Amino acid sequence: MAHTLLQAHRNALPRLEHVTVLLPDIGAAARLRDILLTQASTLGYPALLGPHIQSWQEWLNRQQLDNATLISDYRRELILLDALRQHAELFGTGNLWALTDSLLTLFDELTLNRVGLPRDIDDFTRRIASGYGLTELNVEAMDREAHLVHTLWHAWHDELHERGLIERNTRHLLQLSASAETHLNGQENIYLLSPLSASRAEREWLATMLQSGRLTLFLHGHSKPRANPLPTYHPEAPLQQLLTALSVDRIQCESEHSYSRFLDSVYSTVPECDAPLRERATAFAAEVPDDPLADRLFIHGANSDEEEARAVELQVRRWLLDGHRRIGIVTENRRLARRVRALLERSGIHLEDAAGWALSTTSAAAALERWLQCVEEDFPYRAMLDLLKSPFFIEDSLREEHLASVYRLEQDIVLHENIASGIERYQQHLAFRQQRLPDELAEQLQSVSLLLARLQQAAAPLSQRVTRGESDAGELLLLVQKSLEQLGLVHQLEADAAGMRLLEELQKMHQAVSHEKTAMDWVAFRSWVGRTLERYNFQPPATTQSVMLSGLSQTPLARFDALVIAAVEKEHLPGTPPATPFFNDSVRRELGLPTADTHLAERYYHFRRLLECAPHILLTHRRQHDGEEIAPSPWLELLQAFHQQAYGGTLVDKALNGLLANPQSLMVQRQLSLPPRSRMPQPALQPALIPSRYSASAYQQLMDCPYQFFAARGLGLAAPEAIREALEKSDYGERVHRCLQAFHGNVAELPGPYSGSWEAKRRDDAIQLLNEISEAVFAKDLEDNFLHRGWLQRWVAQIPAYIDWQMERAECWRVAEVEQQVEQQQAVAGVSLHGRLDRCDTNGEQLAIVDYKTGQSPDFEEVLSGEAIQLPFYALLAETSEQKVERVEYLPLDERKVAGKSVLEEQALWDLSHDVGQRLGILQKQMHEGVGLPAWGDELTCGYCQMSGVCRRQAWERQ
Repeated sequence: MAHTLLQAHRNALPRLEHVTVLLPDIGAAARLRDILLTQASTLGYPALLGPHIQSWQEWLNRQQLDNATLISDYRRELILLDALRQHAELFGTGNLWALTDSLLTLFDELTLNRVGLPRDIDDFTRRIASGYGLTELNVEAMDREAHLVHTLWHAWHDELHERGLIERNTRHLLQLSASAETHLNGQENIYLLSPLSASRAEREWLATMLQSGRLTLFLHGHSKPRANPLPTYHPEAPLQQLLTALSVDRIQCESEHSYSRFLDSVYSTVPECDAPLRERATAFAAEVPDDPLADRLFIHGANSDEEEARAVELQVRRWLLDGHRRIGIVTENRRLARRVRALLERSGIHLEDAAGWALSTTSAAAALERWLQCVEEDFPYRAMLDLLKSPFFIEDSLREEHLASVYRLEQDIVLHENIASGIERYQQHLAFRQQRLPDELAEQLQSVSLLLARLQQAAAPLSQRVTRGESDAGELLLLVQKSLEQLGLVHQLEADAAGMRLLEELQKMHQAVSHEKTAMDWVAFRSWVGRTLERYNFQPPATTQSVMLSGLSQTPLARFDALVIAAVEKEHLPGTPPATPFFNDSVRRELGLPTADTHLAERYYHFRRLLECAPHILLTHRRQHDGEEIAPSPWLELLQAFHQQAYGGTLVDKALNGLLANPQSLMVQRQLSLPPRSRMPQPALQPALIPSRYSASAYQQLMDCPYQFFAARGLGLAAPEAIREALEKSDYGERVHRCLQAFHGNVAELPGPYSGSWEAKRRDDAIQLLNEISEAVFAKDLEDNFLHRGWLQRWVAQIPAYIDWQMERAECWRVAEVEQQVEQQQAVAGVSLHGRLDRCDTNGEQLAIVDYKTGQSPDFEEVLSGEAIQLPFYALLAETSEQKVERVEYLPLDERKVAGKSVLEEQALWDLSHDVGQRLGILQKQMHEGVGLPAWGDELTCGYCQMSGVCRRQAWERQ
C-alpha cells in the first residue's frame, strides 16, 4: 500500500497533505509511517509532509451534525430500559438487563444495515413469517417476538426523536451521508484499508466514493470476482460479498507465490473446484514439487494445557534468540494467554496485550466488588479481609501498621472468636476480648476497633439501600463514590492505570443517570455495575515490547517476523457464534442481517489471512484436557490432511519437541550450589528471642517438641487457621466455658449468676438457670447454622450431671473466681508465668483448681510423670503467700457421669509442681547457653503439628 501511494503521488513528493489514509485500527499507524519514510528515502526524500493517517471513525467525526445531541452508550441503555418497563406486558418477568443487551445488539444491526421497521405491525409480521417459512401470521410465538421487537424499536426511536437525541449508530449513518456529499467534488485523496465487516450503509458509502474516484480501497486477501457465489462459510466469502456489493468487476492483486497458492488449494472448496481433497493435493504436488511449508509452518500437539503454554513460551524465546524482533501470539483462549504471559515474564520477556482484559479481572475492580459485597452481605469475613488486604485500601507509607491491625482482626476476632460475618458481631466480640485482656494488651486492639468503625461508617448509607427497594440510580452511584472516598480507595485508584479506567466508567454511568432519572433496586444496580465491569476492557499503556499478544479480531493489518497461533481447537476456532434470542438465521437473512455463518466466515477469513502474516508460523493445540480428548480445529485438520496427501511426512517441529523434553530448556533461577542434605533441625534461639513469660500451652509445647516451640514461640510463626463455618470441638468447649462462667460469675448480657443454695430442693432451679444461660450463649451459633443445635442439646443433656457434681462439691468448696487471668512475675528462676484459670475454689484457707475439659484430657500417668504439665503449672500460677493450692484436677464434661479426673492433692501436688517449675528454669538456662531445640519426630505430636511445613520432617527422618 505504501509503494502504491508513493508512486501515485510521486510528482507531489514530499508534500502529501492532500492524502488521507484511513485505517480500521489506529494501532497500525506507526508501522505505516515507518514504511512510508523508508520507501520515500529510497526515492530521495528523507522526510514527508503528510499524509494524514487516522482511523475511519476519527475521520468521520470531522463531520459536524446540527440539531442533535449525541448520547452515551450508558444513556441509550437507560432509555431502552425505561421503555422496557413501560411495556412490561411484552416479556413478563425476564431479566431486564439481559433483554436490554440483546435488543440493543439487534437494533444496532438493524440501524447499520438500514433495515427500517414499518409503522404497520402487520407488514413487519408478514416479513418475519416469510423468514420462518410460515404461511399463517397468527402463530403465537412468532407474533409475540415480532410485536416485542416492533413495539420497543419504535418506542425507543420515538423517545430519542422527541428529545432531539441521537445514538452513535444513527450518528454514524448521518456522518457517512455528510462525508460523501462533502468529498465527492473535493481535492482530498482517500485511501481506505480493509473494512472487512462493513455494514450495508458503509458499503453504500464505499460504492459511492469509489465511483467518484476519490477513494482507493485496499483489501487483504486473494479473493477475485467470481461467476458463481462462494458458500457463506468460506474464508474468501467476506471479501467476495464485499466486492459484489461494491459492483467491483476488476481488481488488482499482488503477485502470488507457492505458499499462498498452497493455502488457496487447501481451503478452496468452491463450486468450480469441487474435486476431492486427495486429487487437489496430488495435483498441487505435481505442479509444485517442493514443499512450500518446509521451514515455514509447524504444528505442535500438546498433551496438556501446561505443555502447550510451555511450547509457546519456548518457541518465542527461540525466535528472539534468532534475531526476530516482532513476534505475535494470537489466541482466543484467555486462560492460555495468561499462563503464557506468566511464563514469558518469568523469562524477563514482557508482552504488549492488544486485546487487554475485562475490567472485572483487574485488582481495582476486585476491590470495588469486595466492598459492595461487604455492604450487601454485612461484611462476610472473606470479602472483608480481601478488601482490607487490597493494595488500594491504604497508602504504602501506612501499610505496615494497617496490615498489623488486619492481622489482629483476622486472628483474634475472625478466627479465635469464629465470627463469619456481621460488622456489629465483630465489634461486640472485640469488646468482649478487650474486657478479658489486661489493659496493655487491650490497647493493642484499639486500632482494630477504629478500623471496624471506619468500615461501618462508610457502609451505613449504602446498607440502608440494600433492602429499601428502588432508589434513584444516581443517588446509589453517588453513595458508592462517597463510600470509596471515605475508605481512601479513590486516591489509591487514581494512582493506578486500571483504577483510573474503573473510575472513568463509574463517572460515565453517573453522567448518564444525571440525564435519565432511573430507579433501581439494589439487585438491578449491582447487575448494572457488574455488567459494566465485564463489558469494558482495560488495556495497559502502549509499550515498545517486541512480543504482542492478541485475539483473532485484533489482527487486521498485522504483520510479524514470526507468529504463534495458539489453541487451534474446535472450541476456539471457529468457536461458537454469539447467541441471540431474536430471530433465527433464516429470518435474519430475510431482513438482511448477518447470520451465524457470516460470523464464522469472518473468523475463517482472519485465520486464513494470519497464515500469511509471517514467514515463520507455529500452530499449537491440545490433544487432551483432564483425560478427555480435545477436538482440533477443522481448519487445522484440513491443513494437515492436505499436506499429508501432497507431500507426506509431518509438520511437527522435532527440534521444539526435543527442547520441551529437555529439563535444561526450563527457565529457572538456579543456585550456584545444591542445598545441603536435610537433617533433623536443632536450632538455637537468639537470646533476644527467648520468651521470658510462659503459659501452660507454651511450656507444654516446649515439652512436646522443642523445635515446634522454637518456630511458633521463638520466631513468632503462627500457622494460618481457617474460619470454621460449623462449630468444632474447641468451639464447643469455649461456649461451655462461657456458660459456666456466667453461671458461677457475672457476664454482661447473659443471665446469672446462680445465687441460691446447693440443697437438693434447689436442683431444678440451678438446672433451669444454666439452661437459660446456655440458650443465650449458643443463640448466635444457631443463627449461623441450624446444625449447631446438636451441640447445644449435647451440653444441655450434660447439665443435670454437672449440677449433681457441683452440689456434692459445695459441701467442701465454694467458687471463688471463674475465668481468672493470672500472672506470676518471676515465679521460676526469673521466668514469669501467666494463664487463665477456668475455676478457682476455696475452703477459706486453701485453694483448689478445676480445669474444664470437653475434649480428651491427659492420662493420670502422663500427669504424674511430668509429661503433661498443665495441672502442676496451674498450681504454681495460682499459689499466693496467703493461700496454698491444695488440689488440682480435670473435670471432663463430655461423659455420662461428671467427676474429677487426674486429681493431684497435697504433698504429691507440691512435689510435682516444684519439679515442673525447676525443670522450666533449667530449660530456660540451657536456651540462654545456646543449647539447640531439636525436632523429636514424635508421631503423636507431629500428627497435629502446625509447623510441619517449616520442620520438613519427611525430608530428614529417614536419614
